Amino acid sequence: MSSSLRALLDAVPPLPVDMTLDAVTERFGEGGFDRMLSLAVVDEDRQPVGLISRHALMELLLNKYSRDLFGRRPIRYFMNTQPVIVSLADSTSSVISAVTTQMRIPIIEDFIFTEADGSYAGLGSVADVLKLVEQRLNQRNHALAQANQEIKASQAHLVQSEKMAALGQMVAGVAHEINTPLGYVGNNVQMAEEMLGKIHGLVAAYDSLFENLLNPAAEQTDVEAQIQAIAAMREEFDAVSDLADLNELFTDTRFGLKQISEIVLSLKNFARVDRAATDQVNLIENIETALTVGHHHLKNRVTVEKRFEPIPLVPCAPSQINQVLLNLLTNAAQAINHDKGRLLIRTYTRGEFVCISVEDNGSGIPPEHVSRIFEPFYTTKKIGEGTGLGLSISYRIIKDHGGDIRLATKPGVGTRFEISLPIKPLTNQPVHTDSSSDASGKQVADSIEVLQTQNTY
Repeated sequence: MSSSLRALLDAVPPLPVDMTLDAVTERFGEGGFDRMLSLAVVDEDRQPVGLISRHALMELLLNKYSRDLFGRRPIRYFMNTQPVIVSLADSTSSVISAVTTQMRIPIIEDFIFTEADGSYAGLGSVADVLKLVEQRLNQRNHALAQANQEIKASQAHLVQSEKMAALGQMVAGVAHEINTPLGYVGNNVQMAEEMLGKIHGLVAAYDSLFENLLNPAAEQTDVEAQIQAIAAMREEFDAVSDLADLNELFTDTRFGLKQISEIVLSLKNFARVDRAATDQVNLIENIETALTVGHHHLKNRVTVEKRFEPIPLVPCAPSQINQVLLNLLTNAAQAINHDKGRLLIRTYTRGEFVCISVEDNGSGIPPEHVSRIFEPFYTTKKIGEGTGLGLSISYRIIKDHGGDIRLATKPGVGTRFEISLPIKPLTNQPVHTDSSSDASGKQVADSIEVLQTQNTY
């Protein structure tokens, strides 16, 4: 017998099955078990056969003739012959389950405890069982709360890991994008330095000749030698064409620096470090920023087509929307496994929502994967190529903004994702700054069905 069951047991003496109703009434009047609602009835072998409750006895005695008529009759005619009986040999959980599932409402009786051999051991109060259940529920709720906190911490860590992985890929790509103009800027500067060195030498030679020409004591042979040296230098340096080349070098250098500046500005806009968490945003600018930052995924193999209809400003967290757009662009680029890639990006308004459509002509998504595409950690990529959190995070970000993200796909044809965001600010639902929750399968299924009914391709 566990300590929990021992705490529930009250060793109240039972009533013999042949005890009269008058005697039972007197036993209830004697007291000593005021907290109990009933008394157990046992046979000659102390095997429980029923319960008689205070409530049943009072109802029986409300009739003033009942005692005269039934007072000398045995209690077995008036008892409840189907009481709740549990064994002390059972586990606490099974006892709680038996009592809570079999107890009657309203609660007017206790339940019977028996020994391992089935003999009567005592009574138990349903109220005590309910208190024990409450304690266990509180303990489980506390454990669940702790587990939930640990899960949230793990989710936050995984989301951060996903962001860092995406950031690493983005930084590597941006570094490559910056390295190209930086390379020819450096080359141009080197060539300009060489030309300026020649110009500096020629100017110095002209300056020395000019001083000798003004010097009456200068030797004629020295002047002639300087003139010959200048003539040789002029053969190596064509002032007209070389200065034109130098000017072109400076023009190319300015163009390269402008490209670097645009990439850095795109990175700044992508992060939106100087903007409020939520702002009125032109989503077309966000798309252009995401295309610039993710250009290394698309260049030389994917043609980007833009069909931007004028759209109103949208209240959103721009850095989070940038994260969603970059994720969709990256996924589209990775899905295109041929050299005739096409990416169609559209903006339009539907009712009270602004929509962005990202459509590729990649491999598409197999039907068995479609219903799980927004699940956390679910990925069709090879191990090490993805965590399966990108679309899940994107889904949660859009949902937290009060919008929706839906897809249509056909294997071998391509995939289209549609993002919709409300034009008016949310009044009852704030835009969260963290997004680590998962996606509801029902919501995803509904969203997919809506788009799959359209003739997208």
